[in-house]
Amino acid sequence: MKAARLYGPKDLRLMDVPIPNVGDDDVLIRVKYCGVCGTDYSIYSGESSFIEAGLVKFPMTLGHEYSGVIEKVGKDVTDFAPGDRVVADTGISCGCCDDCREGNYLRCEKMQAVGTINAKDGGYAEYTSMPQRHVFRLPDDVSLKEGAIVEPVATGLYSVLQGEVGIGDDVLIIGTGPIGLGAVPFVKLSGAKKVILAGRKPYKLDIGKQLGADYLINTVEEDIVERVMDLTDGKGADVIIESSGSVDMFAKSTEIAAIGCRISVVAFYEQLINNINMDLLVIKDIKIHSVMGSPNMGPKVIQMMESKKTDFTPLITEVYPFKDVNHVLENFRSNNEKRIKVLLEL
Repeated sequence: MKAARLYGPKDLRLMDVPIPNVGDDDVLIRVKYCGVCGTDYSIYSGESSFIEAGLVKFPMTLGHEYSGVIEKVGKDVTDFAPGDRVVADTGISCGCCDDCREGNYLRCEKMQAVGTINAKDGGYAEYTSMPQRHVFRLPDDVSLKEGAIVEPVATGLYSVLQGEVGIGDDVLIIGTGPIGLGAVPFVKLSGAKKVILAGRKPYKLDIGKQLGADYLINTVEEDIVERVMDLTDGKGADVIIESSGSVDMFAKSTEIAAIGCRISVVAFYEQLINNINMDLLVIKDIKIHSVMGSPNMGPKVIQMMESKKTDFTPLITEVYPFKDVNHVLENFRSNNEKRIKVLLEL
């Protein structure tokens, strides 16, 4: 099979490799679409702090946002059959420890990521295998393209749950990537009074409006602190979802936050941050919730897609053939005015 193997920063090789083995409890997935994530790019470019920390092992195969069709199943697989259209989790847990049995598999000490750190090879390949417990079936009326964005949208949902959005809350979402935009409908459904979306790109802000944002803030043209305080009558935001990865935006979150605010951080900053006003965090009784991945969120997003209450397809802005994977990664930061989610088609 063809796979894009990363041997080091900017050393991506499209090559022939063996098809993965299928264990007794595994399914073999023929990948159809794979999303290109900012984390993929930072590992490819060598900018990721994970590389310096020794958490990325080369050579490896990137890709943790994919959809596909099951081609083969192991002898103990009972939930799936060849031909099933599926998506999969971004990590593999042991399935046996207390945390796994309680559904908290991100806490599993044997957790192995897919396509990122200390990773099992990911979806930049024609085939991949996964244990059946980490695989989710797509309904007939949810396309494989939509399936490939389940993961970033699910991470957006997890950020909403970690932020404990409730009825009547004024919620600020910072960042108009697929995670921040994916969070918008779920904030709305959670009963927020005002959904405020902040970002730098007019096109992406307009997509946020389509998804349910009540107010838009262009941070290039407006002062985010002044605008949020005006929209909340001087109180500040009850919940902030920081998905931009901007150190400046994270620092300003302490100023924008209302007393008792919950800040849901769903971004990597790739650096140490020293300009945070810790006294404001304490005085305002602010809670910071980190968001890692999308545990148990995939099926919920698939149900949302099946209901057709929200159309997430505007998040898909470009689709390239798999053979162009080097071009896609090399030019990942171009066309950023309108680029939200790029898919590779295999």
